[in-house]
Amino acid sequence: MRALGRDAAANANAGLDPHGGEDAMTKNTRRSLRAGLTAAATGAAMMALAGGALAQALPDVPRNRTLISQGWDFYNQVPATTNFNPYAGVLLHQRNNLHYTINEQLFYTNHLANQVMPWLATGWTQSADFREVTLTLRDGVTWSDGKPFGADAVVFTFEMLKAAAPDLVLSGAIREWVASAEAVDRLTVRIRLTKAGPRWPQDFLATGQASRFVVVPKHIWQGQDPKTFGFYDPARGWPVGTGPFKLVKSDANSLVFDLRDSWWAVERGGARAMPQVRRVIYVPATEQAMPQLFASGQIDIGRSIQPGTFDAIRQQNRGLRAWFENGPVWGVSSGCVFAIRFNLQVAPYSDPAVRRAINFAINRAQIVDLALEGSVRPASLPFSSYGGLTAYTSKLKDILDAERIDRFDIAETTRILEQRGYRKGANGFWNNPDGTPWKLAVSTAQGDPQGPVIVQQLRNAGFDAVNSAQQRTALADATSAGNFEMSHGTHCGSLYDPWQTLEHFHSKYAAPAGQKIANIRAGTRYANPAFDALIDRMEATRPSPDDAAYLDLVREALKIYLRDLPQVTLAEEFHTLPFNTTHWTGFPNEKDPYVAPFIPWEGFALVIPRQRPTPGRERPQPKE
Repeated sequence: MRALGRDAAANANAGLDPHGGEDAMTKNTRRSLRAGLTAAATGAAMMALAGGALAQALPDVPRNRTLISQGWDFYNQVPATTNFNPYAGVLLHQRNNLHYTINEQLFYTNHLANQVMPWLATGWTQSADFREVTLTLRDGVTWSDGKPFGADAVVFTFEMLKAAAPDLVLSGAIREWVASAEAVDRLTVRIRLTKAGPRWPQDFLATGQASRFVVVPKHIWQGQDPKTFGFYDPARGWPVGTGPFKLVKSDANSLVFDLRDSWWAVERGGARAMPQVRRVIYVPATEQAMPQLFASGQIDIGRSIQPGTFDAIRQQNRGLRAWFENGPVWGVSSGCVFAIRFNLQVAPYSDPAVRRAINFAINRAQIVDLALEGSVRPASLPFSSYGGLTAYTSKLKDILDAERIDRFDIAETTRILEQRGYRKGANGFWNNPDGTPWKLAVSTAQGDPQGPVIVQQLRNAGFDAVNSAQQRTALADATSAGNFEMSHGTHCGSLYDPWQTLEHFHSKYAAPAGQKIANIRAGTRYANPAFDALIDRMEATRPSPDDAAYLDLVREALKIYLRDLPQVTLAEEFHTLPFNTTHWTGFPNEKDPYVAPFIPWEGFALVIPRQRPTPGRERPQPKE
C-alpha cells in the first residue's frame, strides 16, 4: 500500500487569499514591457503583452496581478498557436505553460524530498505481484466546462494512448506497460500491467517531467483523431482542463491565460482560495534575450541562466532571487549530473583500464571552479543529492571510498596506461601500444564551458585531445547513432532510486555498432550480463533503502559500475533559476522548499497559487 497524505497538496497551497479586483495597466508598466530587448522577435512579443490583449478586447489586469512567463524552451515565436494537444510534442505547450494554467495531474511530487502529493487522485494500491494498480480519484473534481472528472476519462486516456502508439508522447511506454484499464466505479480505476511494475504508479502518474500522463476529457476527445486533434476552439472554450485558468488569447506573440470564476480545488478543499494571479502571459524568447528580460523585469519566470550572468543582472534588478540567497551556488539540483560518456564499441574506450586512466586525469574541482564558476558541486557517482537518493548513497560510501575514483591522480593515469602498453612519443603525447598516435576527440555542445577545460586537462596528462564542439541537435544525433568516441553532457536519471540511472547501462539498450540506440541516456552501449541480472532483479523489486536485500542489489550493481566506469561523472548539475520578486512573492527556495523550482516539471502547478503581490506593490482598486 502506498501511503499518500490527503492534505499534502492542500498544505502546499496554505494561506491563499481571494484574488484582487481589476485595475488599469499603467503607462509605466506598458513602457517597461516594451523596453530593453535586443531580440526583435522577443520585442514584438513583449509589445503584444501591452497592446495585443487590449486589441482583442480582453479586460485590463494590473501588473501586480499578472505573471509573465517565458516557459522553458527557447522559441522566436509561439509554436503551434492552434494546437494544445498535451501529447503532440514534448517541447510544446504542456511543459511550457499548460501544466500550471489549464491542465492538472493526478499526483505531484516534490523531488527534493521524494514527497508524493495527491491532487486529482487521492492514492493508489498495488497487488502483491506488482501487476495490478488500483487508482482512487478525488470526488468533486470538475472540468472547466462544468462536466465531472472521473474514472471514464482516465480509462479513455489510457486506451487512446495505446491505440495511437508510438505517434504520441508517452504512448509507446503506455502500450509497453498497460495491458488494460477499467473503471470499477466513477472514482476507481483498475490498471493491469503487462509486467511487474513496483515503480510504475510513481514513475508514470506522479513524476511529471519529460513525458507526463495528462488525463483528457473523454466527452470532447471521443471520436477525434488524437494524432491530429489540436484541442483548440475559443468559441467552445477549448482547451478544457481542471486547472484554475482558461486560454483567452493565442497568437504568434503570446498566449494569455485568465483566471476562471471558479475552481474545483477551492470548492473541495484542495486550496483555501482562488489564486491571486489573475493573468498568466506566456511569451517566447531566445536564449540570448533571457538575461535582459530578467534584468529589466519584463518576465517573472523563465529558463535557467548561467550563474555568472545571474550574479551580474541581479545588480540591475534587485528583485531577482534564486534558490539560495548567496552564491556562488545559486541553484538547486536538477536530478542530473555532468559526465563524460564513452562509446564502448570503439577502441580503445572498450577497455575499462583506459576509461579508468582517463578518469584519474580529470580534476573535478578545477572544472567546477573554472568552467562553472563554483556554482555546482563535484560528484563521482551518477546520482543527484535528492533526499530519496542520499538515503542510499549514505549507506554506500564505503564502496566509493574503496574505489577512490574521485581523485585527481596523473601518476595513476600513467601507471595504468604503461601497464597496458601505451608509451609517450617525442611530442609528449600518448601513443597506442602499436606505436601509432592516439588522437582523442571529445564531443561537446557548442558553448559548453566545460569542454575546453576537460580537453586541456587531458592534454596536460599526455592525451592528444581536441574539443569537437557541435550543435546540440547534431551532438544528440551522433550520440544516438554511436558516431563519437567520448562526449560530454548531462545524464539525467535517478530521482529517488539508483535503479533509475543504473538501468541505462543495461545491455538491452546496447544496439549493434552502426545502429541507433532507443534510449539517448544509454549512449555508452555498455553490455555486461552480470550487471544485467542485477538490474533485472532490481526492476522487479519495490525500492527501499531500508530493505537490506534491495540495498545489496544496489551495492553489487554499483560495484560493477565503478569497476567498469562506462562514464565518468564530473559534477552535479544545478540550475540557476531566476525568479523576479518585483511583483510576486511565494516562489520556492532554500528556506521554503515546498516543491522543486523547475518550470517544465508538473509540480510547478503548486507554485502559481502560492503567489502573492509583493508588499508595497499593491494599489487601491478603483471604485465602481
